[in-house]
Amino acid sequence: MATLRPLVPADLADAQSVLLQSCHYDRASTVAAEKLFGAASGDPWRHTLGAYERQTLVGVVVVSGRWLRLLAVLPSKRQQGIGQALLDAAETAARAAGEPTLRTLDQPGNYLAPGIHAQNADALAWLEKRGYVRVADNTNLITDVAGSDRVTALAFEQRRRKVGSDYHIFAASPDDLPSLCPAIASAFSAGWAFEVANAVTRPPGAAHVARALNGEWAAFAAHDGNNGGLGWFGPIGTFPAHRNRGLGAALLLASLLDIARAGHEHATIAWIGPREFYEKTTGVIGETRFVVFEKALA
Repeated sequence: MATLRPLVPADLADAQSVLLQSCHYDRASTVAAEKLFGAASGDPWRHTLGAYERQTLVGVVVVSGRWLRLLAVLPSKRQQGIGQALLDAAETAARAAGEPTLRTLDQPGNYLAPGIHAQNADALAWLEKRGYVRVADNTNLITDVAGSDRVTALAFEQRRRKVGSDYHIFAASPDDLPSLCPAIASAFSAGWAFEVANAVTRPPGAAHVARALNGEWAAFAAHDGNNGGLGWFGPIGTFPAHRNRGLGAALLLASLLDIARAGHEHATIAWIGPREFYEKTTGVIGETRFVVFEKALA
């Protein structure tokens, strides 16, 4: 029988090995530190537990606020009650914290994916048997950044010129955050403000913004604020008074160029909203669908 105990950063290498072997639909091992020990929007409570057989780590679970952020068990150790023990521990922690429900993966500001991969039939069936019900569907898009004639410095300059001289477009710095993040939180969401702050402070900086001549924040686009280093784009937004000026397209290209310079061939446009905007601006070469489950904790 496996023994559960808290994981600490010193356990990271063992946890990465478990995630590398267990998570076939995600690059969880690459962002293991972020998912196991990282904060999320609103700084909710978090429990990170490992399942051990003697001294060998065989499974992990992360529960944070009302979200089941991550659960993985080595393939060779499945169907032995280890996953159930980890899930029970997550549900117990959530109940003790007064959470009415537990929801899978789509935690604002820190999510491995915006739900469970729709092709992961085993995981979907396993959760359904344990009382989880489907409550949402989300989609990621994949776009080419290394070989696309739409994602070039020339294309960006053309978009910048189209915006005109009424706006200043530039890479955001930490000095911008005290005014930028409250504006994003007020007009959009605290989760988006959290991701933008992460992106700005991640070397060498991963957010671009537009400011009107009167000093108002007009638009923003970020990448790697979540799943840092994987080339994930988002969030992006234009404040209502400044829409229909071409700012979103210009900032999108600025971020995608950064992703290409970091050595990625493709970018993941995460948890999409306006699909037509991305199809028109950069083109889409693939998509991944996700399912969000939730369970009431009586």
